[in-house]
Amino acid sequence: MSTMSEDAKAIVLLCGRLGNSSGAAPLRQREYGVLVRWLINEELRPADLLDAKLTTRAALETRLDEQRLSSLLGRGVQLGFAVEKWNQSGLWVICRSDPDYPARLKEHLRDKAPPILFGAGDRALLPGGGLAIVGSRDVDDSGQQFTRDVASWCAHGGMNVVSGGARGVDRIAMSVAVDAGGAVICVLADSLLKQSVARDSRQALADGRLLLISPYHPEARFHVGSAMGRNKFIYAMSDYGLVVSAIFENGGTWSGAVEELKRNQPRPMFVRTVGTLPSGNQRLLPLGAVAFPEWTQEDDPATVLDAASVDVAMGSGRQSSLFESKRTRSSTPNRVEERSEWSAEKQQLRASPSPDAGELAAAPQTVYDAILPLLLAALDDATGLPELAERLGVAKGQLQSWLQRAIDDKQVRKLTGPARYIRRNASDS
Repeated sequence: MSTMSEDAKAIVLLCGRLGNSSGAAPLRQREYGVLVRWLINEELRPADLLDAKLTTRAALETRLDEQRLSSLLGRGVQLGFAVEKWNQSGLWVICRSDPDYPARLKEHLRDKAPPILFGAGDRALLPGGGLAIVGSRDVDDSGQQFTRDVASWCAHGGMNVVSGGARGVDRIAMSVAVDAGGAVICVLADSLLKQSVARDSRQALADGRLLLISPYHPEARFHVGSAMGRNKFIYAMSDYGLVVSAIFENGGTWSGAVEELKRNQPRPMFVRTVGTLPSGNQRLLPLGAVAFPEWTQEDDPATVLDAASVDVAMGSGRQSSLFESKRTRSSTPNRVEERSEWSAEKQQLRASPSPDAGELAAAPQTVYDAILPLLLAALDDATGLPELAERLGVAKGQLQSWLQRAIDDKQVRKLTGPARYIRRNASDS
């Protein structure tokens, strides 16, 4: 049975969804960041918030609603039932101040690192590293074969494969690497509990060759927003990224790769340039990605990819990205457990910009601006209103208003017989 730290319990109560509770809304990451900064300034830990008197003071000085904080922290019974269920299924929970929380998540994402991680499998894989293999769900035959070849090469060369577990490229890479005896780190956007007991996961989990992690509730259903948000965690857990197939300006693979390439210190990003290629692959090259290097099954993956990472650094104009990758990889062994993780987090968050400064200035100005990228990503195929509302987790009436605005803005087309919606392409009149 996995034992949660007191800090982890407090953070799950504050930020997690427990069952089908319709009570106070859990803290968003930005709100939790405000609370963490207050704890740092007061030389306190998350677990200290379990004291009701301190909750009142925290609410007053952070301007968070006291009743909301008290309601969230008062869900101890619900948490107990949830933890018992998770333990029975082999799941565990860690928080950002626990010693085995992946250091590379905090180093790469800083205060965007998720406060809590749910997981299943051998925690020895938590330091991460390896090659993130990502791509479209509907990948063609040449892309599928390329994925199989690279995943097998990594497995036989002792390099982790990092996957998102989605249909298509992600799942092919995951299954091939596991079948070849390699290790896979799978960052899920939904259904962690279901995946942890699936037939194709059980043996690999038992053998210590598969790690499933997710920043989302273990029973969370699929949402486009979660799937899009998960991309940055995939890259953060790896040393390099490989895009097998991407549609230009469309879908999560494209947006995740572009988001990573825009970072000050991105992971070295490779892209498949052989075989039948979708529209986005070549368009990633001017943004800082480079062609995946030539290799043979006898070559050492780390040696080949480290050498090729020089081209990535030179192509992006950011040589520091190469050295950051090597430094991150060499720092992942459990030496990090010898220092105070909460102290390390305090130093890191003190150096992070305040969430009400530049970050808020760059935020979308309206809810529609924020939802539009998710809406378009969900409309790769013609989709009806009820299915789309369920997929995005919003009310039909509100969604209909957004869809009409997107139609007026010539971002979306409405089809008839039956009524469906689809994203407009550049070629659409």
